[in-house]
Amino acid sequence: MDLGITFFLTTGIVINAIILLLLIKSKTKESPQRLLLLFFSITLFYIIHGYAQIHKLKPLFLTTFVFNEIIEFFTGPLIFVYIKSLFEGKKKLIRKYYIHFVPTLLYLLCVSIPFLISIIKKEFVFNYLKTINDHGDLFGVLLMMYFIFYTLYSLKLFNTYKSAMKLNFSNISENDFGWVKRMLIGVLVISCLDVVFTLYETNVKELNFETTYLTLVSVIILIAYLGYYGVKQSKILLPDFLINTPEKKDKEGKKNEYLSGMSDEELNNLKLSLEHVMFVGEKYLDEDLTLSRLASAISISDKKLSTFLNQYLETTFYDYVNKYRVASVKEKMKSSEYGNITLLGIAYESGFKSKTSFNRIFKKETGLSPSQFKSSLQKTL
Repeated sequence: MDLGITFFLTTGIVINAIILLLLIKSKTKESPQRLLLLFFSITLFYIIHGYAQIHKLKPLFLTTFVFNEIIEFFTGPLIFVYIKSLFEGKKKLIRKYYIHFVPTLLYLLCVSIPFLISIIKKEFVFNYLKTINDHGDLFGVLLMMYFIFYTLYSLKLFNTYKSAMKLNFSNISENDFGWVKRMLIGVLVISCLDVVFTLYETNVKELNFETTYLTLVSVIILIAYLGYYGVKQSKILLPDFLINTPEKKDKEGKKNEYLSGMSDEELNNLKLSLEHVMFVGEKYLDEDLTLSRLASAISISDKKLSTFLNQYLETTFYDYVNKYRVASVKEKMKSSEYGNITLLGIAYESGFKSKTSFNRIFKKETGLSPSQFKSSLQKTL
């Protein structure tokens, strides 16, 4: 068992070190990369601590003790700030959200460092440390619950950004954001399992395997996953007004301040202008079309266009553009000119960027998959 765990820990140390090296050598040092540097630095010490514990390497164990103690307190808020860094253009995010790291600092000063001193002196330097030590399992569960809270908070934040993305981008690839959700769910599953195992062993009976090692192995797998996507991930910046303003802010249907000065005739003219650049100008063919680009094409602000789409046309930018793309695909399917082109080729010709999003959007609009729709056309001929 120890041999297998040693192999995983050694592998984890190597993977972590490689990721750190890639981040250090990376030419782009934006907020996400800087935060990942911090994340992988602390997880490296965390894994080394596990290695030192197994092999009873006391100097190394003591050196990395503090990093192991604060891992839940620190990485929870760090993941939260990292998610923000992927979608917001703000700099110095840790300074901006420093309040989230205050519990980490307090825990470090009041628990971690005093515990380390106690281990070195072989006696508790404060009486409350003995109480914490006597109820270590319960205390560990509380720490993990704190981490789970931040994971759920981050997941909620991500879902907000995902909704905002549909208001700003016409193509959303799974590679752009899907990995973030999978990472957060992975973290959540690992954390919940750790809590369940701890509570089971505390209140029922001990398991036949060391659950701490299982958590370590899970963390290593997660590190490899985050490293693979995180190192090459660039920002997916969203306008502040889309992040801070709910999509359906006014449930009574009242006009937003950006449209309040426009008459019905002006609103109708705006609709016609929008239809003209989309249908005649074929703006939907631009696979990287954004809200800002479309707004520039009809000479209005992105805020006004967003409000117009959401409240006047009762749709999102994402859905609006993709309706034109689906219509284009349907027309091309009927045309003999595209008879020898694959469905995916037609999708790319119509402005879609990925097979997955094409299939999903097409079925949402027509109720049929692209292949089913094409078959139905052939039956009517």
